[in-house]
Amino acid sequence: MNRCHYTSKIKKCFKKFVVAYSRGVAFSAVRCYPSLRFEEETLLKVIRKGAIENPWFFRIIMGAIALAFTITMGWWGFDGSHDNAVAKVDRASISIEEYQRAYQNASNFYRQIFQDKYDEKELRKRVIDELVDRKLWLQEARQMKLSVSDEELKRSITQLPGFQKDGKFDPELYRRILALEHYTPEGFERQHREELLVDKVKALVKESVALTPSEEEEAKKSNPANPDPDRAVSDLLFQKKQRALNAYTLALRQKASVNVKEELL
Repeated sequence: MNRCHYTSKIKKCFKKFVVAYSRGVAFSAVRCYPSLRFEEETLLKVIRKGAIENPWFFRIIMGAIALAFTITMGWWGFDGSHDNAVAKVDRASISIEEYQRAYQNASNFYRQIFQDKYDEKELRKRVIDELVDRKLWLQEARQMKLSVSDEELKRSITQLPGFQKDGKFDPELYRRILALEHYTPEGFERQHREELLVDKVKALVKESVALTPSEEEEAKKSNPANPDPDRAVSDLLFQKKQRALNAYTLALRQKASVNVKEELL
């Protein structure tokens, strides 16, 4: 199975399932809304098969999953106290509790996919890197004076699969999931607004990326047996946008003051 097929399939899985995880509904969503279990099983099968057949797929998706399971941490009441910080990003801090919770979530998910066949040290580094990068992107969005309106926030929350029943937002399910995870609607909505803010600034970066005519032509010719050359173009554009995001993140790191206490990882 080719790269394009995996890219298309994983986007569909992420839209329905991983997005729900990344917005903080995680395993409570599966408990309260059992139909998400099918999406979880589908996602795991796709990732396992893709990781075996396409190493490039593994690198991209593992990074996305690590991010999905680290950005939920703000909803657990951790305020990044300087007294127990595992890392500092300019004036912002990442608490040891925040890091440990993020690592545990990511580790649990990796274990479902690969059992014990993953590098724990590498995962710990990936998790703290994602937490640091999230702080950097959030700072960049605020520096750009970007904002998320109340209407945008409401629309996003009501569209999260974990809060829907029979295809519609269920206020009672929403309150029940928040109660199970021990946080208030106000706290969840504040942090969700921040995630949308990060999404906005990243979208600006991705929208600035386009393929040149020669790149498009090369993508179409890369696999003559491919019945859908447009998918090959879409896949190449996706990868180019990912490289742009990585380069932008590196630039943010280079101009920021980042201090990680590796002995606490």
